[in-house]
Amino acid sequence: MTRHGARPSAGVRLYDMSRRQDVAAFEELRACGEPPHEVDALAGIVEELFRTEFPFLAADSPYYQVTYQRYLASRWHGGDLRRAGVWAYFPWRRTAVHLPDETTFSRLRTARNRDLITQQEQQRYHAARVGVAGLSVGMSAVMTLVGTGGAGRLRIADPDTLALTNLNRVTASVCHLGLSKATLCAERVWELNPFQHIEMFDGLSDRTAEDFFGRGTDSLDLLIEETDDLRVKARARFTARSRKVPVVMATDNGDNVLVDVERYDLEPRRPLFHGAVDQERLRRLPERLTDAERVLLADALVGPDVTVRMKLSLLQVGTRLVGWPQLGTAATLAGAALAYTARRILTGQPMPSGRYAVDLDAALDVDHHAPQAVAERERVDAEYTASMRTLFGDAP
Repeated sequence: MTRHGARPSAGVRLYDMSRRQDVAAFEELRACGEPPHEVDALAGIVEELFRTEFPFLAADSPYYQVTYQRYLASRWHGGDLRRAGVWAYFPWRRTAVHLPDETTFSRLRTARNRDLITQQEQQRYHAARVGVAGLSVGMSAVMTLVGTGGAGRLRIADPDTLALTNLNRVTASVCHLGLSKATLCAERVWELNPFQHIEMFDGLSDRTAEDFFGRGTDSLDLLIEETDDLRVKARARFTARSRKVPVVMATDNGDNVLVDVERYDLEPRRPLFHGAVDQERLRRLPERLTDAERVLLADALVGPDVTVRMKLSLLQVGTRLVGWPQLGTAATLAGAALAYTARRILTGQPMPSGRYAVDLDAALDVDHHAPQAVAERERVDAEYTASMRTLFGDAP
């Protein structure tokens, strides 16, 4: 099925060594003018799998090798690993990697999660369909989600390409400059899990929303919303609420993060953004906002919980600063916080709507709670409020 705004991608190619046609196709790839670099990792993976299934058998035990050889003979084609597993070919790297089948791969890749994540939770987490819109902080969330074995079906959306200014918070290299963020994200995910289902979209918009959110059994189980466009943020929530899809968002706050949870699955009439902005105003947002409108809306949506430096920066967006400043520490922290929040929702654990502060300053800055530091924050808060009124009046 063709989806509006979806980006085509060659993706990873999988060759199942138990299928004759796949064996022939892989041999043809090997025989081409520029054969791929091969990483035959299967032997080491099989032994690692053996050790997870027999954790009580020490490697220096006299029974280890005997048991391992029997294990190979009974489960792995008599030890002939050439006939086992899957070769995953990554065209953008011209590299093929020999891996086990998807079930075995997933079981071993998440083996260290046990029992911090129970088997039942892991299955529910992996079965979820998650949409991620906005792939700067969103890319950090995607990699943490997939890294912990979640969101086996992903829809990712971003209209932009990687720029040099992204490299303070996006794990990539100068070799990726100019590459679409959606493609970059997909390639990184496939290199982590070649069996991952991914649909890429050219941003989240009125044109792509229907296919991005899906319907019925194809519907998203969760939306992680990390776009920069305030109108897109609002319209994504109107759509999510109408379809009872929960939304989570992380906002950079210096080195810290504010996580917003909106459980439209449990509260289908819940006001957008916790009611911080009039709903009708959000419905009428124009496609292009003035700098003043953006600052006012951002101030209303973010609220008073941001750091001193973030408040000072917000006042300078559009004059001295081109956009909201962001740090790699916050992006990494946001990825962990979003994945944690998403896992709780997707596995049925308590995760109520609301705003949650993940505050490194409060936890690690020894002077954060000192009277002088508290007084300074209060002083800047007062100056910030006065400056906002001077610049914009009392508009909400």
